[in-house]
Amino acid sequence: MALIERFEAQGRSAQPLLNRIGISAAQLTDPYGAIPLPLFVAFLEAASDMARDPFLGARFGSGLTAPDMGPVGIVLSLSANIDRGMTRIARYADALQGGTQSQWVEDQDQFVFSYRISDGSIWPRRQDAEFSLASVTSVIRDNFWARFAPLEVHLEHPAPSDPQPMKRLFRAPVLYSQPINRMIIARADATRVMRQEDQGLLATLERHVRDLIGEVTPIQDTSSAARAVIETNLGISAITLNRVAAALHLGARTLQRRLVAEGTSLRKLLQEVRYDRAARLLAQPGARVGQVAQALGYADPTAFWRAWRDWTGESPSVRRVARS
Repeated sequence: MALIERFEAQGRSAQPLLNRIGISAAQLTDPYGAIPLPLFVAFLEAASDMARDPFLGARFGSGLTAPDMGPVGIVLSLSANIDRGMTRIARYADALQGGTQSQWVEDQDQFVFSYRISDGSIWPRRQDAEFSLASVTSVIRDNFWARFAPLEVHLEHPAPSDPQPMKRLFRAPVLYSQPINRMIIARADATRVMRQEDQGLLATLERHVRDLIGEVTPIQDTSSAARAVIETNLGISAITLNRVAAALHLGARTLQRRLVAEGTSLRKLLQEVRYDRAARLLAQPGARVGQVAQALGYADPTAFWRAWRDWTGESPSVRRVARS
């Protein structure tokens, strides 16, 4: 509803658009009504086209407030610092918004928030990605620090013709055609205490969230947890046994032993994630092999070329040309 109100504030009626997408009035009038993720993504893309505003999702997200995000947004706004708030957001976001994956991972002197839609067939989805990261940034600025700026912002879709509006919005470098949508935040900013938490109020709100979505089931198997860490950090830091183990609060030998017991290894998981992301990045218009290699954390394009040849029996340039 917050998005529809902002859309109509521009002098346009949203109803024809909603009718075309297939979102009913009944779904909108119920504050806890569910809208299928593909319809939500389609609404944002269609609204951007109708308004002839390629940055509509980012603009709408930059104006979002904590109450617009529902009880989870309020929980974030009442947290002592960004780290605690984003930990809570990541804990509940996937259950509240089915079909997405959100992670908040600590990596030495920085934290990484990542977000993506699990279903690769939902595309285009640029507006959703930009809306999601912009809305998190907006709520952080409103409730923690007005001058907040991430170290970098990464987006999975290709760069627009004019990248300056996004750089101005985030006040940070914005990289495109990346393995996943994410924000990199300095540890000092994430851990700066801004308020004393009201433990009673937060407990009540979190109970309300759990009543809405049921008890959150943590990731049970170590391989899934390790894969999430790989996806979040791919291309921005080295994927090593020690680093992944530290992110999971495990010893390196313990992590290795658990992965072996589950029939896999860190190397195998890394290769699986790299192949999945490489296939999607190469399918994008204008994809460059060197750019894809860098995004996937390869030291040079030749190493990626060899890996892709081992996986598929063809060169990455063949896949790129075939998709063009």
